Amino acid sequence: MDRVGAGLTGGMSTPNLLGNRYEVREKLGSGGMAVVYQGHDRLLERPVAIKILQENYAADEATVRRFHQEAQAVARLSHPNIVAIYDVGEEQGCHYLVMEYVSGRNLKELLKEKGTFPPDEAIQITRQICDALQHAHENGVVHRDIKPHNVLVTSGGRVKVTDFGLARAAASAEATITYPGTMLGSVHYLSPEQARGQLAGKEADIYALGVVLYEMLTGGLPFQGDSPVSVAIKHVQENPVPPRQIRPEIPAALEKVVLKAMQKDPGQRYQTAAAMGADLVRVLNAFAGPESDDTQVLTGLVAEEEEEMPRRRLRLPVWVVALVLIGVALYGLYLGWQAYWVVAEVQVPPLVQLPLSEAEKVLGQMGLKWQMGSQRYDASVPEGYVIGQDPPPNSQVKLTRPIVLDVSLGPRMTTVPPVEGETERAARLKIEQANLQVASPVRKEYSQAQPGIVVRQEPQAGSQVKEGTNVVLVVSQGQEPKPVIVPAVVGMKLEEAEKALTAAGLSLGVVREEDQDNYQVLRGYVVAQSVAANTAVDEGTSVDLGISRGPGPQAQTGSVFGIIMPDDGQQHQVRIVVRDAIGEHTEYDQTHGPGESINPTITYYGEASQAVVEVYMDGKLLHSGPIGTP
Repeated sequence: MDRVGAGLTGGMSTPNLLGNRYEVREKLGSGGMAVVYQGHDRLLERPVAIKILQENYAADEATVRRFHQEAQAVARLSHPNIVAIYDVGEEQGCHYLVMEYVSGRNLKELLKEKGTFPPDEAIQITRQICDALQHAHENGVVHRDIKPHNVLVTSGGRVKVTDFGLARAAASAEATITYPGTMLGSVHYLSPEQARGQLAGKEADIYALGVVLYEMLTGGLPFQGDSPVSVAIKHVQENPVPPRQIRPEIPAALEKVVLKAMQKDPGQRYQTAAAMGADLVRVLNAFAGPESDDTQVLTGLVAEEEEEMPRRRLRLPVWVVALVLIGVALYGLYLGWQAYWVVAEVQVPPLVQLPLSEAEKVLGQMGLKWQMGSQRYDASVPEGYVIGQDPPPNSQVKLTRPIVLDVSLGPRMTTVPPVEGETERAARLKIEQANLQVASPVRKEYSQAQPGIVVRQEPQAGSQVKEGTNVVLVVSQGQEPKPVIVPAVVGMKLEEAEKALTAAGLSLGVVREEDQDNYQVLRGYVVAQSVAANTAVDEGTSVDLGISRGPGPQAQTGSVFGIIMPDDGQQHQVRIVVRDAIGEHTEYDQTHGPGESINPTITYYGEASQAVVEVYMDGKLLHSGPIGTP
């Protein structure tokens, strides 16, 4: 069955599409606070896992903060053994995380199926978890809930650590076992310091990993109890049954790794996940090479005893043997005293900031030996340079004491992720996951891409750069607007003016009513526009309009004279049309007999000199002129 990178949760009603991008498909599983679904990213056309906070938790600020804390914690990490988070968001009260989709099963399911793991397989899985934890710890993140349920294993054997929902910064004062009255983490994997309510540092993750390795090797948990409290007390007070007492075939060296990781005192455990991983590699190499030192010693003792059994040995008095042993011991002490105390002393030179080859040369000239200490990344010190020494400069040491040198691996490098085609928010998340920064401000330019989509990045995707490097993003602000000509809309009705502006590629802005002193324009007609007609502006520009408040021109009357019907024995239809301040309107439309003379009175609006009368007889224009003209 496919699994996803997250701790899982109970059900709730959820939208089918989140962020206008992520399709929510089948449910994969559920846990204490959230539900995990298989999803699909429409933009990048890839499968994703979507973790959605349960509805009954969405109103709790502390729970929502913990939910988003997972994204913040993992955003600082970029490692092949850690499930990546692509996006985080909230829609209609639905809080969600979008994560890498991992096809595989969690370690707890595999344990239920297999019971126990062969030592070499258990080592391979644990070593990959060590790599993930080392990366997290180096970036200041403590997981605090390492358990088989949060370890995904693909069909190819790749391990992915997930569910950083309880993670805290390594130095955080809140990293205890309590969180609003609730015990954090799974009690069967809880470190003694967490059970006592103390700060949970990186050593707590190493203890939990020791419990996971114990469970893989023995098929059971080191501590069981009737209640979570009783199990927590056992973590503090009792020692686990050694794994070899349960499965004798477990190598002694591997048992030592488990018991060291599960020491009650954090100072007695492995101090780094990398150190635990290194010991596991040594144990694994022993499977393919000669027997371990312990085995060789035991085999040698057995062989010697079997060889000497048939012999008859000379028995010396006990006091003679005692005297010989005392003499040998005294002579050995004398030689040791000579070797250690009767040795010249020198002053330790300053070696920090020197290339290792030069530091080695300086020590050699003084007759001092050296040994390699830690090797770690340093953003300010080049690779191969000394970044620490023990004893410190100007100390007095004997020539027999080696000087421990810590050496820089140089700045940690990382790969620039591809973010072109992503939204700005998704690009920021991917860049931060790669331990890089987004250069400020983000540049914007016109392009064919949708607004808000990254169209260019610098450095290019796949480049190897120092962690913390700024990545320049160029984001689309849509297509560049084209210049258009503003039409003349004064004198139009508002609806007609809006259509004219839209047809020209413009938009209607603010519409205000204006008083007209001369009452020459009817209410609702355009009397002013904010951008003059025939002006060139960018496409999409808004144009404000002023419209007449009314009431418009006063109605007036006049007469049309001299209309005489032909004396032809026929009826004729007379129609009179007026064109004035309010437009064209028919004022007279009647039928008259032959030879009849008419002088109709008509109504017009506005100035008489600007009103035009048109007289039609039987549909033919007989006259066109101002009011009052024959």
